[in-house]
Amino acid sequence: MKQIMPKIWYSSSVRNVGKLLSANVIAQAIGILVYPVLTRMYAPEDFALFNLFTSIVGVLVIIATAEYQYAIVLPKDESKARALVHVSLMLLVLTSLIVVLTIPFAQPIAGLFKAPDLARYWGLLSLSVFSLGLWNILSYWYIRRAAFTRISGYQMTQSVFAASGKIGFGSIGWSQSGMIIASVLAPLISLTISIGLAWKTGIRELMSIEWRQLKSVAREYANFPKFSLPRALVNTVSISLPIWFLTPAFGLEQVGQLSLAMLAAVMPFTLFARACNQVLYQRISESVQQQKNIRFVLQTFMVWTSVVMIIGMTVVYIFLPQMVTVIFGAQWTESADIMRRLFPYLMLTPICGSICFLSDVFGKQKIAMWMEAGYTIALVLVLALGVHCCSFSTCVSLFAWTKGVYLAIQLAWFVWLGMRYERSITSL
Repeated sequence: MKQIMPKIWYSSSVRNVGKLLSANVIAQAIGILVYPVLTRMYAPEDFALFNLFTSIVGVLVIIATAEYQYAIVLPKDESKARALVHVSLMLLVLTSLIVVLTIPFAQPIAGLFKAPDLARYWGLLSLSVFSLGLWNILSYWYIRRAAFTRISGYQMTQSVFAASGKIGFGSIGWSQSGMIIASVLAPLISLTISIGLAWKTGIRELMSIEWRQLKSVAREYANFPKFSLPRALVNTVSISLPIWFLTPAFGLEQVGQLSLAMLAAVMPFTLFARACNQVLYQRISESVQQQKNIRFVLQTFMVWTSVVMIIGMTVVYIFLPQMVTVIFGAQWTESADIMRRLFPYLMLTPICGSICFLSDVFGKQKIAMWMEAGYTIALVLVLALGVHCCSFSTCVSLFAWTKGVYLAIQLAWFVWLGMRYERSITSL
């Protein structure tokens, strides 16, 4: 143990995770600190509308780049990586323009969700999709360059601008639109700052486009749009399904309680997983390219994360109702019950979200896609059952346990992929 701990402490992976995780912690802390203000400025219906808007944006962002941004990390040839950036960017521009063309149909679309106010903000969709999609592309270019400080800087500035925007717009009476407008402007401003700071050290070289290579790299990494895109799309849709299903069935007020629970409970785990994913993806893909051992890194991460999760979640579960009442106000007490029901899902999110790239590294995108499809079908069925029973709490519980079982199956598969790789390099 005395020999192992220094290796863990001084390893580049731990330092890089520390950079991103510290940025995520600060960003999340800013978000948590403003929630008590926001929950007293905005009604549950406002949170529900905000979550509905961002869930639609999330799906469109996945489609926008066809998941080619994940391939940017993989090529040994730098010119191929640049070509993948350009392919992703061209698809993003095309998707953003298509979203603009849907503006005349905003009211009928909003009517499907029984949320007519959604139509007022439909024009902001294309701007939000473009800024978030462009950041997705650049973040993986930064990961390839191990420029994790750039990613950390974006995360912190984006959180600051989003929080200040929501409070600022709410204070001037934009109680419904404030959160949506802030969520659109904050990433755009942070992205502009990031590009300006990194222009000379990594962005300017992307201005040179090798047109002949675009088609070849698009074909070479075609598994990403073929399999990773459907998988990611299904995954994102599955996350949004509770909002999409429950809003027409139970109304914006109850869904607003769920929205706060998802923002306050799920977001910290998602940010943690994203930070670890970005660092581990770069480290593991590089090790696999060089046929090196990956067991130590993965095993250490999984063991320590599991210990922290079990202890932390137990403490939080006990004191959650009191914490929610004190932090967010008495009108949000239902969110505490919802958060507790989400625990089967939350417990496995940090580990699975952090190592989900293993299916890409080992070329198993097709299997991952079908697993996601099976899970989504199961989720549709259990949510339909909950709606049929006219029980909001039943819907939330069924969602959490279905997601929890799926993540357990997914984790077992990831472990098996890692073990199979270890056996293959040992036999060489």
